[in-house]
Amino acid sequence: MSICPITSLSKGMRAKVAEVEGEGALRSRLAALGVRPGKEVTLFRVSPLRRTYLVGTDESVFALGKEAAACVKVER
Repeated sequence: MSICPITSLSKGMRAKVAEVEGEGALRSRLAALGVRPGKEVTLFRVSPLRRTYLVGTDESVFALGKEAAACVKVER
């Protein structure tokens, strides 16, 4: 398995979170949304310019900007 940012996934792909990078506030926000190591995430949609990513966990569905999404590393 390789570890890559969630931004490299294709629409509809599911993957397990390997790690979450970034500052405290971003990490806390992502954890509150259910993005934690070991949890599965699904990439539902990507905006045409790849600036916004619609992501889901078993707890919620939410949009992430490109910079925040790049902080989420997943196992493929």
